[in-house]
Amino acid sequence: MKGNGHWSQLGQTAGSFAAGAAAGSILALLFAPASGRVTRKRIGHQLKQAEKLVAKKASVLREAAMEKLGDTRDWLVERVRNGNGKHPLPRRVMHHA
Repeated sequence: MKGNGHWSQLGQTAGSFAAGAAAGSILALLFAPASGRVTRKRIGHQLKQAEKLVAKKASVLREAAMEKLGDTRDWLVERVRNGNGKHPLPRRVMHHA
C-alpha cells in the first residue's frame, strides 16, 4: 500500500519525540540540586507523564490507522463490485478490536 511507509515514519517520529522528551526531563532532574528522595519522585512523575503521552500518541495513531484501513476496504469493495462479479465479497461487518 502506498501510505504504509508514511504511518511507519509517523510512528517512529512520535516514539522518538516521546523518548527524547522523557530522557531530557530525566537528565535535567538528575543535574538539578535536590535530595535523592525528591529527585526520585520527580523522575517517577516525569516517567508517568511520558507514559501518558506515548499512550495518547498510540491511540491517535491507532484511530488514524483504523480509519485508513476502513477507507482502503471501502475502495477495494467498490473495485471488486465494479469488476467482473465472479468473486463477490461475503456480507460481513468488519469488527474493530
